Amino acid sequence: MSKRKLLRVVFEPDGTELLVPAGTLLSRAAAAAGYGIETPCGGMGICGKCKVLVKGELSQPDSSERRLLTQQELAEGFRLACRTKVSADITVSIPPESRSRVQKILSQGVFRQCEVDSRIRKTYCRLDPPSLDDERAEFERLADHLSKEEITLRPNLSVVRTISHALREADYRVTAVLYENELIALEPGDTTSQCYGIAYDLGSTTIVGYLLDLSTGRELAVSALMNPQTVYGEDLVSRISFATTQDKGAELLRAAAVDALSRIAKMLVDSAGIKLENVYKATVVGNTCMTHLLLGINVASLGQSPYVPAVCSDIRVSARELGLPIASEAPVIVLPNVAGFVGSDLVAVLLSVEWEKDGRTRLAVDIGTNGEMALLHGGKTYVCSAAAGPAFEGAGISCGMRGSPGAIDSVVISDDVYISTIENRRPVGICGSGLVDAVAQMLDAGIIDESGRMLSPDEAADLPEPIRRRLIHGENGPEFVLAERRQSGTGKPITLTHTDIRHLQLAKGSIRAAVATLIRAAGASEDDLSEILLAGAFGNYIRVESAIRIGLIPCVPRDKVVSIGNAAGTGARLALLCEQEMQTARELARKAEHLELAVSPDYQSELMECMMFPRVCAPAH
Repeated sequence: MSKRKLLRVVFEPDGTELLVPAGTLLSRAAAAAGYGIETPCGGMGICGKCKVLVKGELSQPDSSERRLLTQQELAEGFRLACRTKVSADITVSIPPESRSRVQKILSQGVFRQCEVDSRIRKTYCRLDPPSLDDERAEFERLADHLSKEEITLRPNLSVVRTISHALREADYRVTAVLYENELIALEPGDTTSQCYGIAYDLGSTTIVGYLLDLSTGRELAVSALMNPQTVYGEDLVSRISFATTQDKGAELLRAAAVDALSRIAKMLVDSAGIKLENVYKATVVGNTCMTHLLLGINVASLGQSPYVPAVCSDIRVSARELGLPIASEAPVIVLPNVAGFVGSDLVAVLLSVEWEKDGRTRLAVDIGTNGEMALLHGGKTYVCSAAAGPAFEGAGISCGMRGSPGAIDSVVISDDVYISTIENRRPVGICGSGLVDAVAQMLDAGIIDESGRMLSPDEAADLPEPIRRRLIHGENGPEFVLAERRQSGTGKPITLTHTDIRHLQLAKGSIRAAVATLIRAAGASEDDLSEILLAGAFGNYIRVESAIRIGLIPCVPRDKVVSIGNAAGTGARLALLCEQEMQTARELARKAEHLELAVSPDYQSELMECMMFPRVCAPAH
């Protein structure tokens, strides 16, 4: 594969610089640099809301830009970020009206209590200074003092390098910070009341950080960002390709991840009113590809069969080595993976719900661009992953968008169509939960059939008139109007096309076929399921009845389905606070049996059937 040239984009007035591959959309470059741009039309080039001012050489405006921008605006350098690709080094200014409202990022999960035992310990020490009668080395002086508390102190070279100066400057009144009896910091005075840690959920689309008090377990702050790596690829496969085929590709992806984690750390401590140097531990969960990239591990083996990772064990590095701006020698622990595309994020989900506690047959599904799932049956855990594509996040849908203000997030069809939007704004597009809702309601109303075929306006005579008039002839076939032009915040109708329905069928079919394959491999049946746990943002916001209606999850009684929020983040917090929870995570990863769907004949046969919509769901109670 030929290598694309990396070009420099500078965002004014801040002067933020970013290197991007030639051909990168300006909207994606801006997102990677931390500047969200309004794209309510989903980047289709029909709303004109993503106007930016560019200095430098660009390709010629396309038909959308010529239609939506005046000749004067084009002459001044205004372009649409969703249509313009970077072809040279440029400088970009984003007008206030083009800056996006923040996507709704799910940060909370169902948290449970655990013993607080982070292995971080702070001890205040009043030492006798050296004298001709007491010539002990500085470290041994400290170690002897701590031995009275039955602590066998181990040195850390970085701390020992400055220990003499630190003790003298503090008049031998210091706080020793220990991790498993290793001296990782030495601070002047008594700082024992300030002991903090951060748990990260490093998602491929969003990253969430949680600041916790390591003495009490109390959560002090939560912060989140969109993952800046998306500029180098929306999905894992494209990021693996970028890392392995582009000059410094892996380095750029790693730097983007570290920068995001660092920004979140600064946001957290600012919110809580504490100092970065008082953060002494961090945990990270994410899919296998994301954690490999963060650690600078070669991901080439993840991009080719049999998709074997370099490592599945948990890894500990210092904050200094990783590049995080917390206490220099703070341990940063990346939780264990299971397989090439089943990562520590799924392990953290299982940890959060005490997966093996009662031995019931349980299914956990974390749905995103890459869906990960686990089934517990007969005392064994079976896991797999399935590429669902971006439809559940609104991408690839004609009027799709992420879950930000103005996104249609629920739909009811009765005598007419009734919608709700995030923050009750005028509708500007539809997000994943709204898409699933809409299709479920369209199935019940007879607007689409089990094959996914949508009625044409000429075939809708039996539908109520308010519904019938919403079926229109689009450029490429029938479309269904969810929000009319007069309702819309874009001035254009928000519709679903037959192609949108197909995209959803592919996505839900992939997830559902993976679940069916797990159940078959375990020798179980859907009737054995005592509980289905839906994790992640999509699983939290989706209406369960709609997920069952379209066949995304097995047809079970509603009370068996539980949304558990950002359970990966919950697992990361538990592992941060308690060493026993960390050990449980290791055991969960070690015992899980991975199914590789790419070579499973069961999955291939299930996939075709699962793309169809079920006629009706009548679960057995």
